[in-house]
Amino acid sequence: MSMKKFLTLLLALCVVLLVACGKGHEASSNEEAEGEDDQAPPTATVAASDTGAPAAAAPAAAAPVSADAATLTGVVKLEAAAMPKAANIQMAADPYCASQHQGGAGAQDEEVVVSPAGELANVFVYVKNAPAGNYAPPSTAEEIDQKGCKYFPHVHAVQVNQALQIKNSDATLHNVHAQPVVNSQFNEGQPVQGMVATKKFDKVEMTPFKIKCDVHNWMRSYLAVMPHPFYAVSTANGTFTIPNLPPGTYTIVAWHEKYGPQEQQVTVAAKESKAINFNYKG
Repeated sequence: MSMKKFLTLLLALCVVLLVACGKGHEASSNEEAEGEDDQAPPTATVAASDTGAPAAAAPAAAAPVSADAATLTGVVKLEAAAMPKAANIQMAADPYCASQHQGGAGAQDEEVVVSPAGELANVFVYVKNAPAGNYAPPSTAEEIDQKGCKYFPHVHAVQVNQALQIKNSDATLHNVHAQPVVNSQFNEGQPVQGMVATKKFDKVEMTPFKIKCDVHNWMRSYLAVMPHPFYAVSTANGTFTIPNLPPGTYTIVAWHEKYGPQEQQVTVAAKESKAINFNYKG
């Protein structure tokens, strides 16, 4: 064999060996990559735990209305030798306000609204220790209206993050000055009839706070911000109803703007309707 043919064969053999080695290295790399892919999830999990960030907690389930739910009813009364009479509000400083109450009808102060039989209105009654749960706020807004230079309603409540619509039905200037202790205060003017402002409160404030008008110093309303729906306000005949309460033992609070709070313990069984009454001393 000539030297030229020998060199040609040797070169061809080297090419074959190089191609084979390249394919072997590629296959080995692919196997290593596949092995790394198989290990990727554990590596990612370890990295996440190394950050120290807590895992997101699952949201608490809303407490459904049970077929075993109980109902609390009751009456709030004032015991006094003579029932207090509502004072007339002097509105002469604003002729528009005065014109809305010809003859004084409807221009009475609402600090104490009591019937001749002693039934006390505007008492906020609520469950102090309701069962834990995620009680979604109502989709409908609670409303407070400025009408005849008075606030309606006088005592009421919203749930946390429930919308509160504040409306001016009067053709005169009002300003809405909310004075919560826990939530943020606000003070906004409403100079135009028909104006509506929408507010939300993001913190629990079960003791009602005052909402007043700095323009008309007799105007005031009281609002509580509740973490649950188990509350009511006594009506003109002193009655209240708290429905859909899970069976259990509870502390029930009655709050009045002048006479303050009272507490009672009550136990309700499944499907029970129980009466609980409050009596204030005049």
